[in-house]
Amino acid sequence: MEEVKIVQKEGVKWEPHPQLATAKVAYLLSHRDEKMDLTCLLVHLPAGTQVEKHTHECDDIIYVLRGKAKLWIEGTGDIPVVEGTFVRIPKGVAHQPHSIEEDFVAYDVFYPFLA
Repeated sequence: MEEVKIVQKEGVKWEPHPQLATAKVAYLLSHRDEKMDLTCLLVHLPAGTQVEKHTHECDDIIYVLRGKAKLWIEGTGDIPVVEGTFVRIPKGVAHQPHSIEEDFVAYDVFYPFLA
């Protein structure tokens, strides 16, 4: 039987984002740490953070917890992203969070796992 994992708010461990100097991530469940076939993390982008257009080799599933920004998605264009917004970006689709007006925090799931 696999182990149950519980992370309470006070147990969230923020670390520097691997590509963005001002951003932070908190891995909740990952291939990196638990050898899982998905990655679940929190992403914090401070207001004004600049993110380049990019793609992932996995689906990127985002649920916005707080903040206000825009998200450009290839083939869709710009969409406003605020608390309660849900977005699935398929593998290989270019996207770019931008115009981050308020500190932005999202629950992000990558499936299969983020390498």
